[in-house]
Amino acid sequence: MPTRHQHNAAFQKAIRGLNAAQRKAVEQTDGPVLVIAGPGTGKTHILSARIGRILLDTDTQAYNVLCLTFTDAGVRAMRERLLQFIGPEAHRVHIFTFHSFCNSIIQDHPSRFGAHGLEPVSELEQIEILQALLDALDSQHPLRQGRTDAHFYTRHLKDLFQLMKREGWTAAHVQAQVKAYVEDLPNRDAFRYQVSRGRFVKGELKTAKLKAEKDRMRRLYAAAALYPKYVQALQAARRYDYEDMILWVLREMEQDEDLLRRYQEQYLYFLVDEYQDTNGAQNAVLQKLMDFWDAPNVFIVGDDDQSIYEFQGARLKNLRDFYERYEHDLRLVVLEDNYRSSQRILDASQALIQQNEKRILYNLQSLDVEKRLKAQNPSVKDLERLPQLVEYPNRLQEVVDVVAQIEALQAEGFPLQEVAVIYAQHRQARNLIRLLEKKEIPYSVKRGVNILDLPVIWNLRNLLEYIAAEYAQPYSGEHLLF
Repeated sequence: MPTRHQHNAAFQKAIRGLNAAQRKAVEQTDGPVLVIAGPGTGKTHILSARIGRILLDTDTQAYNVLCLTFTDAGVRAMRERLLQFIGPEAHRVHIFTFHSFCNSIIQDHPSRFGAHGLEPVSELEQIEILQALLDALDSQHPLRQGRTDAHFYTRHLKDLFQLMKREGWTAAHVQAQVKAYVEDLPNRDAFRYQVSRGRFVKGELKTAKLKAEKDRMRRLYAAAALYPKYVQALQAARRYDYEDMILWVLREMEQDEDLLRRYQEQYLYFLVDEYQDTNGAQNAVLQKLMDFWDAPNVFIVGDDDQSIYEFQGARLKNLRDFYERYEHDLRLVVLEDNYRSSQRILDASQALIQQNEKRILYNLQSLDVEKRLKAQNPSVKDLERLPQLVEYPNRLQEVVDVVAQIEALQAEGFPLQEVAVIYAQHRQARNLIRLLEKKEIPYSVKRGVNILDLPVIWNLRNLLEYIAAEYAQPYSGEHLLF
């Protein structure tokens, strides 16, 4: 087992290996620091090094440091890197995901949160609750009107309610935003003709498009009104969902000053990774903790160019608000040295991302700051191969071509463990996996196996569906036999 002296030597070696921008970020231990860090610029490395620097240069204890990230994998990576730097003391540093941090507060105060006997809601229970809400609506309700399938909007409601919880939105807030949006529709270019053509005159309203959008907003307005009933139904069933943990903690912090003070006084230093992905509720919890100080010791690492799964505007606002709140005390650092990609790939990425008008650096023009990534890894930085852009008529043809390319590589004897297919959501890979199985091409997928997706289960479900259809109406399920 490495000794404390060996850990210290490893840490000092790591500090010496930092580039100038990384060292500037790590050595500024006090006050607010905002680090704009592109991909491959060593974010985990500087977060760990900064924690080590805090513990080395100050009398702060490990449990006075709170580091928040977004995935369990990120927590493990941070912990492992910190173990290399400071040894077993790394286990005492509070490194959490936002959800696990809030869950730890709930577990520490079960009587305060009334968590006794509560269980997480299963997806099936959630669907049943949502469908019961829809069943209770009359036929003229916007979510039922003109629909033969009463449960058509089940998935839409689920997604809406999850978004409302993540952002901390109330039904009244959503409805107010809908009203304001609808009133502004006639002022938006998308709803007026931009050129005169035929009987349509430039500047006139696109009445059909305007009506369709108003109808869509009417359904959204009505759906938001069901949110309180959904929350009540969860409470009646003694269930909670994933996002409830953050909302519970936020509500208690707002209502119980003693609880808030306990955690404000415990944590002297805050570090947040992937800050561009914080939603409204997560950001509110973090802000509650930091509000104890005018200039908190907070280290924010983010990159608005990587905020690809949510509305860019919301994430950009969090970064901009953080900058404006602490502008007079803030140290801004931009990491540009990339250790992952070739310069050709970085240049191609830069040309693409520059087309995005919603970038934090465009909002900080007065600072004359620019982010242009530079390849620094000697083994890959000078590779000449350019990214290829291939367009397909539809997703099925894309899947077929991807599998054909993999099949060709297999035939050439290329090691398939060196081939990766990257996608945004697991459901996008279903057809790809099925085709790989038909071609008997071995694969490994980074997801849990859903038994309902196995071929034998699909066949059983089709058989049961055939029997049900034939029972209801003879010969109506024959197509399922194929």
